[in-house]
Amino acid sequence: MTSTDLVARPHVLERARTAVEPLLRAALEELPGETREVVEHGLARQDFSTAALVLLSAEAFGDADVAPVALAMEFAHLHEQLHADLAVLGSARQAFGADRVVSAADALLSLAFARLTKPEVMILNVALMSVVDGYVQEIGMDERDDADMSEYLGVAAAKHSSITAAACELGALAAGASASQAGHLRQFGDDVGMARKHVDDALAPHSGRRTLPVVAAMVAGITVAGGRKWCEQQAGLLLARALNHLRQCGPRAGAAQELTGLAGEITTARRAPVVPAQASAEPHSEGRSTTLPAACPVATSS
Repeated sequence: MTSTDLVARPHVLERARTAVEPLLRAALEELPGETREVVEHGLARQDFSTAALVLLSAEAFGDADVAPVALAMEFAHLHEQLHADLAVLGSARQAFGADRVVSAADALLSLAFARLTKPEVMILNVALMSVVDGYVQEIGMDERDDADMSEYLGVAAAKHSSITAAACELGALAAGASASQAGHLRQFGDDVGMARKHVDDALAPHSGRRTLPVVAAMVAGITVAGGRKWCEQQAGLLLARALNHLRQCGPRAGAAQELTGLAGEITTARRAPVVPAQASAEPHSEGRSTTLPAACPVATSS
């Protein structure tokens, strides 16, 4: 055994950043200064897990160079994140204004498409149309009081799992996976994306917005804390389903292990620690159940 055999591989997120860094720097040079400033602001908040999903999905089946695809999907993810920032008056909109954020988001799509083949562009386009459809549906539901849990889960899937699903599918196909194998990786990414959304909403401060815990509380007549608990349970179920799809596609052992670790790291491993209940923590919880009824469905992929 040599000394290099004893050196552990860098963490997958670090490897993803390293793999796309040269291409990323070159891509940013293509942008006007004001646009690049917004993009760099967004990139500083990215964990590059989307790029990592592309790289590991490719490693699961071969040794293809998928750094351009990984960067393209990271750009697509940031495009979606900037639009989400606009919707909630986030840090980018506050720092640069809506017009500059929209321009930067559009530029990111141009950069993404330029790094993909025509078949890859078609897959990304389907994912982006799903994201747009999710936003449109969400606007309509915010104006209604009768939207049910399945509708909110459908919107969450459209907005938050389409990009991760496409990232896994594109990585697998680029490395020579069969249609069946790529389909399982797509489902893996879809479930991971939804699990992450459930955890994100469970960890988010209660601001009155209709996040999944809030909707669960509205539908089931429970506290928001109970809704958060339900979201954490759903995340665990979604992760288990994702890992089942991963096993079914027959990936290389090393890549499968890292995909399993990454999926857990960006989903259930981020759950908030258990804190003993305080009598004053939920001022409106008197006489209400803290268990979500079975009538609230388990999240399903789109």
